Parts: sequence; C-alpha cells; structure tokens
Amino acid sequence: MKTQAFHHSISRYALFPRAVCTGKETAFTLRGRGMEYALTPGASYLLRVIPHEENNSSVLLTYSCSDKYDGISARADDDGILHFSYLFEREQTYTLRLHAAEGDGWKQLIDLHVYAAEPDLWERTPMRGNTHCHACPSVDGTEDPAMVAAMYRKAGFDYLAITDHHLIDGSLIAIDALKDLPTGLALYKGEEVHVPDAYIHAVNVGADFGGKGLNTYYNENRDVCNAEVAALAETLPDDLPIGVERMDLAWRCWIAKMIHDRGGIAIAAHPFWIWEAHNTRNAMLRYLAEHHIFDAMEVLGGQEPGSMESNLQIAFWNDMRADGIYMPIVGCDDAHTRHMTWNSLDNCFNMAWTVIFAKEPSFDGFAESLRGGYSAAVDNYDGTTPNVVGTYRLVRYTVFLLEQYFPVHDELCFTEGQLLWDACQGDDTAHAMLADAAARVKTFESAFFGREENN
Repeated sequence: MKTQAFHHSISRYALFPRAVCTGKETAFTLRGRGMEYALTPGASYLLRVIPHEENNSSVLLTYSCSDKYDGISARADDDGILHFSYLFEREQTYTLRLHAAEGDGWKQLIDLHVYAAEPDLWERTPMRGNTHCHACPSVDGTEDPAMVAAMYRKAGFDYLAITDHHLIDGSLIAIDALKDLPTGLALYKGEEVHVPDAYIHAVNVGADFGGKGLNTYYNENRDVCNAEVAALAETLPDDLPIGVERMDLAWRCWIAKMIHDRGGIAIAAHPFWIWEAHNTRNAMLRYLAEHHIFDAMEVLGGQEPGSMESNLQIAFWNDMRADGIYMPIVGCDDAHTRHMTWNSLDNCFNMAWTVIFAKEPSFDGFAESLRGGYSAAVDNYDGTTPNVVGTYRLVRYTVFLLEQYFPVHDELCFTEGQLLWDACQGDDTAHAMLADAAARVKTFESAFFGREENN
C-alpha cells in the first residue's frame, strides 16, 4: 500500500472536526492519544488561531509573537478532553497552536491544523478516484474486474470506472460482482473509446448503449454511425483553426454527443501521450475545450512514471486558463495491471488519481462535481511528495487533505479493501466483517467534516 505520511499531530492528538464551514461557529473536541500526550483533567489550556494566509510583518510566525493571534481558553474535563468553539471567517488553513499552563505562563505543545471552507466546498466530500484503468477484458489488461475494484479500495479509492479498450464489459462485471457487498467504493460504468480507429482515445464514464459500450454500438451500426458523422461534419464551421481537421473533429464531436445523450461524461484521454506523435493535436484539444465538447481532460497520468507527457498537459491546461478557456481536469493511472513491476504498461497503479469534491458518491454526484469544476488531479510517482494540479482554491484544500485526511482514510480503506477482495472470492467471514469496515471509513469521514448529525 502506498499512502501519504501522517502529519505527526494526527498520531498524537485527536481533534475533530478538522474541516469546518466558514461563517459558522463550530464546536471542537480535542484529546491526547496515549499516556504521553494525554491532557490533564481539570488543567487549563490555550489555543492560538493562526490563519495561514493572513500573516504580515507585524505578526511574526514565532512562538514569542503568537499571542498576537486570537486565543481560545479551555479546561480539560474529567476524561482529559477539551471542548471549545470558534468561528472561522475566511477560507484557508488555520494552525491551532496548543499551549498548556506552566507556572505564570504557557508552554507550547504542538501545532494542530484545521481547514475552513466556504459552504459550497465544505458541503462536498473529497473522493479519491480513477476514471481510466484496465482489467482482463482489455487485450493488454490483467486481473478480474472485481479483483481490480478491491485493489483500488485497498489503496484508498472511493470511486472507480474500469475503462477497458473497446468494451464496457469489465466495468459491468465489477458492478455486478459488488452490487450486494456493503462497501463504500462507488463503481461507475466505463470504457475507453476508439472509433472509428484506434488513434482516437476518449474515455466514456457512465453511458451505456443497451448494456453495451459505444465501441460495440458503433461496430454493430457502422453504416448508420458513419452517415451521422458525415452529416455532422457538414455542420461544422468553414473556418476551422489550422490543425483542426474536419473529419477528426466530427468524430470527436459525435463520440461526445453519443456519450452525453446517454447521460455520460466524455473525457479527452492522455492528449499528449506520444504514439509516434501526440495522441491529440494541440489545436484540436484547445478547440474541444473552448467549445465545451468534452467534459474534462486528463491532465495527469500516462504510461511512464514521471512522464513528460503530464508536464506538457499541465502547461497546456494552464495556458488555456490564462486565455480564459477552462476545462475540468482529472488525473488517472491508466493502469493495465496492479501487481507486476515496470514493463511497458505496468506499474502505473495508484500513481495518479483525481480528488472530486462531491455532494454524494453516486455517478450523478460525480458528474455534477466534475462538470462544475470541483476536481483536482494528483500524482505521486516517487511515493513521497505528491504533485497537485488544479485551481489554487482546490489545490490548497487538497494539500491539506493529503496531510490531514487521506492518510487515515486510506488506512481504513485498506482493511475494507482486503475484506472486499476476500468476499469477492466467496469468503463468507470476510463478507460478514465488510459492513463494519466500511462503516469505520464513513464514521471517520463524518467526524473529520463535522457531519455526525447527517448520519
């Protein structure tokens, strides 16, 4: 399992919630973990509230000057728990610097961290997921789709779309295998679309055509589909930009329309992956984004760890934003296997993913969030420091969550994922234990975001 390192404060103190809503007074509880960090019943404590984005030259971030920040006084109850409340006015990370009374002064103990989000963001739960990977139905994929799903849950993923080449079958097999299992992993239909030929790579998430994928639909209705694309090509502007070839654009527009007509999400797959040349022309990607033809683009992910393609995709996306063109983004590992070491298409598993901020985990919740721009892309090829791509607002929140939320979340998911793996193979004991493991993930999530009242 590859997970982010715990921030030391998590292992020493239990502070809940850690993500709160701005403009609303929030009640907190704080206790030490174990005898070394236990708070003394009846003792007085002080917390200084330090906003990360509001420092200035007159308020230095030193222990000696921290008394210039707001202070919260509290006394530990008989169980060694502090109860206090505070209203955070602006969206950002805050340090809660904990002090214990010592003589006539205060002894600094530790810096704890809280994130205050505006209501539109706080009401959304961060979901770690992947919308581009392969299982054994792909000609170059490995592993049973249900086993693939279990492995992603073990790695801390909250949602997954298996997107086999030319086929929706893998995603449907996984959905069917897990439908009666009490897991917190949301599974969506998916396929990697290659029509009319393999040079086009697009990801379909959520759309099906009578239980079949778009690739199969096309192969069974070639004459009708070809005629539809030809007619669509006639409707395109005469003055297309240089580099935007008419029939190429017509095919991509048709693919996106077919996916959208059936309620799905259309994603431009690894546009700068080099297959002799970039998989998608620069001018074409810009046109797709400017005219909102596709819902999102893969900005992180590729076939090689630390791939140069991702650097180009990030730069191109930022350039488009500077020009006023916004396209939602995803990160994905495009993994074709989960166990083997690097060899061509191997070893991408869990190296890139998306954090979606969703109101609820269904496909509709995922789609609403992605289309609304509530996503950040993350990769972590070296297993140490993650790289986060997105708007500043979502990157700063994601960075906080990678330190404070996902390490615990991912460890809890590991247990659930192992039980899911065993249950998928007929282990009745694992099946019986699975609901409790999934509930532990949900309980932690609710406590972290202060949503116990919604359970």
